[in-house]
Amino acid sequence: MKVWKYLLKKEFKQFLRDPGMPRMVFCFPFLIILVFPFAANMEVRNLSLVIVDSDQSDQSALLTEKCASSGGYFKIREVTESPSDAQAVMDRGGADAILTISSGFARYLESDRDTNDPLPVGIKVNTVNGTRGSIGSQYLNAFVTEYVASVSGAESQGGAAGTRFDTRESYLYNPSLDYKTFMIPALIVIAITMMCGFLPALNIVSEKERGTIEQINVTPVSKTAFILCKMIPYVAVAFFMVFSCLGLSYAVFGYGCRGSLLDIVIFTFAHIVVMASFGLLISNYSDNARQAMFVIWFFSMVFMLMSGIFTPIQSMPGWARAITYANPLRYFADAMRSIVLKGCTLADTWPDLLSLAGLGAFTTTWAVLSYRKTT
Repeated sequence: MKVWKYLLKKEFKQFLRDPGMPRMVFCFPFLIILVFPFAANMEVRNLSLVIVDSDQSDQSALLTEKCASSGGYFKIREVTESPSDAQAVMDRGGADAILTISSGFARYLESDRDTNDPLPVGIKVNTVNGTRGSIGSQYLNAFVTEYVASVSGAESQGGAAGTRFDTRESYLYNPSLDYKTFMIPALIVIAITMMCGFLPALNIVSEKERGTIEQINVTPVSKTAFILCKMIPYVAVAFFMVFSCLGLSYAVFGYGCRGSLLDIVIFTFAHIVVMASFGLLISNYSDNARQAMFVIWFFSMVFMLMSGIFTPIQSMPGWARAITYANPLRYFADAMRSIVLKGCTLADTWPDLLSLAGLGAFTTTWAVLSYRKTT
C-alpha cells in the first residue's frame, strides 16, 4: 500500500509541476463548450445566392424577397437578368447557388394549369462540397415550392391532384434541431480522449528522456502497480473535464443531462481506462516524444473520423463499419449522446459498456505486459 501511495504522489506531483498541464486542463473545457460548438457547425446556412430574374414581375420580386428573408439560410449576392453573369459569379466562387426565374413565371401562377406542368424555375448548385450543395438545393427547392403553393393555392409538385396531406411532425430529443445539442456530447468525448489519451502516451517517454524512469526500474515495484498508478491521475482529469463541460453547457446554453450522472461516470471511467492504457502502450514502444506524437496523431485521426461523431457509421462502407467495432470512441460517443440527449440508462447502453470494458481489459493487459522493466 505504501508503494501505491508513493507512486500516486509522484504522478500527481509530476503532473502539477508542469505549469502548462493544469492550465490546459482548466482552459480546455471552456474552449470545448464556448468555441468549438460554433466553429464545428455542420448546419448549412448563409448560402450565397444569385437570382436570375428573367420574368421581371411582381411575383418574381416577391419570390426574391422571400429568399432574402429566409432566416439566415440564404444571402442574396446579386439579382441579375443575365444567366451568363450569374454563372460567372459562381465560377469565381462568389455563389453557392443560382435561382433562375424564367420568363412566364407570373403567367404560370395565374393560369389554370395541369399539376404536371413544369415550374418555370431552375436551380443550379455548386456541389464542390457535395453535402452543402445537396442540402442547399433542398432548402431552395422547398422555399420555391412553398411560395408557389401559398400564391396559387396548389399542392406541391409531388402531391396528387385534388389531394392534400396534413402532417404533424414531432422532433424528439432535439426539438429545436440545434446542431450544438448534437455535437456537445461528442465534443466532450473528443476532449477527454485528447487529454487522457495523448498525455499518458508522453508520460513514460518523457521519463525515459529525463532518465527518472531508471530510478523506478531498479526498485521492486511491480509493472502492474506502475502502469495503474500512471493511469489514475488521468481518471481524475477526465472526471473534472466531463463535469466542467456539462456544467458549462448548462450554464451557457441551458442544455441539461436527461440521464443519470452516475451512468456518465461509469462510461467515462471505462473509456479512460481504454485510452490511458492505450496511450501508455504507445509510450512503451516509443523511444522518444517525437515518435510517440506521430503514432498518437495517426490513431487519433482514425479514432475520431471512424467513430460516428461527425458522419453516421451506417453511411460507411462495410469494411469501414467493421473497423469501427475496435474503436472505443464509437461506444463512448454513442453512450454519451444516448444518456445526455435521450435519458437512456445502463439497461439501454450496456452493449457499449461491455465493449469498452473488453477493450479496456485488453489494452491494460497489453500495456502491463509490454512495459520493459529492467532491474
